[in-house]
Amino acid sequence: MNYKAKKVFKYFIQSAILLLIFYFIGRQIIANWDKVITYSWQINYYLLAASLISVMFTFFVFSSVWKIVLGTLGRNISYPISFKIAYLANLGRYIPGKIWQMFGVIYLAKREGVTEEEAVTIFGLSQIFAIPSCFLVSGLFLLLHPASYEKYAAIPYFSTGLVLAIVAIIVLSGFVVFYPKPLETILNKLFVLLKRKPISIQINKFLAIKIYAGYFLCWTLYGFSFWLFVRAISEQAAPMMPMIAIFLLAYQIGYLVLFAPGGVGPREAMMEIMLMPFFGAGVASAIAIAARLWLIVAEAISALIALRIKSSEKSSGE
Repeated sequence: MNYKAKKVFKYFIQSAILLLIFYFIGRQIIANWDKVITYSWQINYYLLAASLISVMFTFFVFSSVWKIVLGTLGRNISYPISFKIAYLANLGRYIPGKIWQMFGVIYLAKREGVTEEEAVTIFGLSQIFAIPSCFLVSGLFLLLHPASYEKYAAIPYFSTGLVLAIVAIIVLSGFVVFYPKPLETILNKLFVLLKRKPISIQINKFLAIKIYAGYFLCWTLYGFSFWLFVRAISEQAAPMMPMIAIFLLAYQIGYLVLFAPGGVGPREAMMEIMLMPFFGAGVASAIAIAARLWLIVAEAISALIALRIKSSEKSSGE
């Protein structure tokens, strides 16, 4: 296949993937549209705009932490390129199956001189730091808001279970932060089994703490953006700490359910259940659906911005 044919084929594949992503996103919007238009919204457009600005700023902070993770392999890319890779690859979450986001990272990172092994390593490392920190932020914000105990009093052993869960997450987080080097050994054994080149991770306790703290900040900002969104569309009282915790817990559960593209279904179900004690069933359901559309808009805008960023077009062999 000559160069021109390869280029045409590459653009064909890119266009097909984008169309597939837009198809699944569009299907989600259409499926929930009736619920959205029939609810009596009281929208504060200033707060709604603030929530979108806040969440897109959060996306930039996420990509900046991802850049730090990439630096553990001795790779240095610009902040705009880091944003481009993170938020174009992020669209892969909307295609059924959880592998498309990783494939997106591999493809886009390769254009910046990052090998496949390094891209897989960075994807795995970022999840190892991001997932525990998300659950920790969620648990702590629930724990620090005593009124939440009353809202969930019907759940047996809620307070005890919450404390035990936080302790377990702290122990897991401590292992990740203070003993990061075994991660390199585990990953290299996996690469050997897959007949791939071993990698060298330049990570120490200080850098691990920096990455974990970065993700902790990102999740807090993400939850804060959701709280602004809830304030923008509902006149009912929405305490900040539980809203942050509810959004993050629902988001992460949706992400971890392998069969749900973009967490569709499990995320909304968990969010609705946890919002009901604060808003009642009808409003909780409407907020959960509206939050999905809010994030789709924010991610679409971020993807359009990312598309405008020019790639350096390096090969992974450089």
